[in-house]
Amino acid sequence: MKFFLTLTFISFSFFSTAQSLPDNLYPPDTLSIRYHSAWTKTHYPERIKEFKKDPLAMGDIVFLGNSITEQGGDWGKRLGWSSVKNRGISGDVTEGVLKRLGEIMYVKPKAIFLLIGINDIFNTATTPQYVASNILAIAKIIRKASPNTKLYVQTILPTTTSSIKEKIHQTNALLHKKAGRKTFTLLRTHALFADEADVMKKEYTNDGVHLNDEGYTIWADYFKKRLPHFTN
Repeated sequence: MKFFLTLTFISFSFFSTAQSLPDNLYPPDTLSIRYHSAWTKTHYPERIKEFKKDPLAMGDIVFLGNSITEQGGDWGKRLGWSSVKNRGISGDVTEGVLKRLGEIMYVKPKAIFLLIGINDIFNTATTPQYVASNILAIAKIIRKASPNTKLYVQTILPTTTSSIKEKIHQTNALLHKKAGRKTFTLLRTHALFADEADVMKKEYTNDGVHLNDEGYTIWADYFKKRLPHFTN
């Protein structure tokens, strides 16, 4: 499967956060994403409209992903980092991220933290190879368009659903094989929340998939210790 993204680049000498970005950098309202649920088909364009109103700026740190990222809220406040933008969309899948890289690549962010794939994995029609391939395609596009952006790919978090834990494990293993300084840095976030049975520790979740406040605190502490150079 190949994905093509046409990007337009301009000089940033006059760019500021007060300016809107060209509409063609964002997915159209009519875009249909395979594996989006009926709810996500409505929520996805709503979030895109929010992104247009609060566009990224050159040098931002971008948290990119699905509901686990979106529900993290103000990541800058959580981490004590400046210029952080939340680009999580609840219910999103890897293909949905592939279709919304225009804004991100236009501004060449300082860093991107990507966590995506669990909604793909819950769909029985997908395979670990499909999910990992799409994540690697996202990384390839970012690396080619913005080689100076620090790209961090996070391993997919566990859930309390035992039937998908092997699929998660295989997907993360495929990502591990491709990680490296020339491609992306792999952050092993899965291990933060997995118990001895390789499912989500119940004290860190409110529904078996999403994190509670304690879970987000564990996650933020990991980032602050692992990446202290981003701290103000």
